Amino acid sequence: MSAKDVFDLVLGAIEIIKISIEIYKAVQDKSGIPEKLRKVSEKLPSLLEILRSAEAQYKAGQPDDQAWITARSDVQHCEEACKDLQSLLKSAYPKADANKVDRFFKSAETVLSGKGKTAEQLLADIYEHLKLLIDRRILTNTTLLQEIKKTVDEIFPKSGITQNNTHGTNVAGDQNFNNTGSGHQINGQGSTVNFNKST
Repeated sequence: MSAKDVFDLVLGAIEIIKISIEIYKAVQDKSGIPEKLRKVSEKLPSLLEILRSAEAQYKAGQPDDQAWITARSDVQHCEEACKDLQSLLKSAYPKADANKVDRFFKSAETVLSGKGKTAEQLLADIYEHLKLLIDRRILTNTTLLQEIKKTVDEIFPKSGITQNNTHGTNVAGDQNFNNTGSGHQINGQGSTVNFNKST
């Protein structure tokens, strides 16, 4: 694989993020988007600008061809994470014809990618890949990268979240609140609580 091939992978990631931004812009009622998903979506323009910095680097011959070739794996993983994020966003955003009830459950739903990751996990993955590519001088713009890191630290903390139950006891790990009536079943997995609409 040549340096040009690696650069083409970056261009592919740029197109993926550009399409993701357009998908987000097309959502008319953003109030139906889960908060973490919305915060990830709002960072798409920053991801785009960081990835675009590769164009100036490549045209300037920075770094050398061997450095680009060496960065191939990091670029491929970054592109794959961008693809996974785009696919997740398309399935997670509320549809234009959704009613208020459907929008409520959509906003409470935890949507996972095909690889079982949330949007915030994918953003964290992309951040790590971008950081490596900036270290390799394939990308620049550390200021925007720090903004993304701030968002990742806010919505995807490294440590698990401990929650209080009704008896005031701290509970960590998976929690299931079994409902024997006709209401909605609530399941908690790690730091995520899923609200499943009964049928």
